[in-house]
Amino acid sequence: MQRLNYHHLLYFYTVAREGSVARASARLGLAQPTISAQVHALEKELGVQLLARNGRGIRVTAAGETVVRYAESIFARGAELLSVLDGSAGAAPELAAGVSSALPPGIASQALCGVFAASPRPRVTVVEGPTEALCAQLASHALHFVLADQRCAGVHSRVLFESAIALYAPPQLARRLRRGFPSRDKAVPVLMPSSAALRRDVEPWLERHKLSIEKIGEMPHPELYAAAAGAAVFAPAFAGAHLKNAQGLLPVAELDGTRWQLLLLTAGRALTNPAVGAVIAAAHSKPKAGLSGSTEKLA
Repeated sequence: MQRLNYHHLLYFYTVAREGSVARASARLGLAQPTISAQVHALEKELGVQLLARNGRGIRVTAAGETVVRYAESIFARGAELLSVLDGSAGAAPELAAGVSSALPPGIASQALCGVFAASPRPRVTVVEGPTEALCAQLASHALHFVLADQRCAGVHSRVLFESAIALYAPPQLARRLRRGFPSRDKAVPVLMPSSAALRRDVEPWLERHKLSIEKIGEMPHPELYAAAAGAAVFAPAFAGAHLKNAQGLLPVAELDGTRWQLLLLTAGRALTNPAVGAVIAAAHSKPKAGLSGSTEKLA
């Protein structure tokens, strides 16, 4: 086989990522016939069909999926090389991170602490938004990684750390709830999280224990409104210190059997920026357990 033409590979990779020659043409700033010709040249060079007609659109063949995976690694390593060279030349490397709006406040800052301790320290841009929208930016390599609590199709995920889910409340309500929790005598006022990952564990737990709750609202960051509403909230036990210091919320109890995960999402297995390794290293140094001994685990 002759030497691989990386321009051809880039054109095919962009078509596969964008889902059509027209969108790839707009992204690359090239005419559609030019891109189609280059993709055909790559197919001829490799001796396999990479794209096939699918109605009015196209689909990536099995061989094409293999090429896409290798292309991800190749281009990721190229981006990493540029980042390393930028650092060695004295310029601060760039790092673009996505943070899911479903994450409780304080979680992302703890996860990113390793980035700010990296040497050389990168210039960090943080984009917050829905996980699905961030994953789309990740796939187009606009972001180096995304912090989220749920997986996305087409991207690689690593578990940074795990935590039980716990119930928190303003001090007066927390003290009342701790007595004989989970008491069924009176409905517990609760602000529910809009995070699907949290609800996925919380709702079955509520059903198993038949805990009576009064849902007085549902929102992305219920802990921000808990004190004003006089309501309890569910959040990862890992966030306990932040919730106490920032919101004045006290832990009531861990929900036994629940397990929340903070995920690092990347476009491929290869890490495209050295600072991403600092995020992973910092996460591995954190405790995997949930709350302190001041709370009880529920059977």
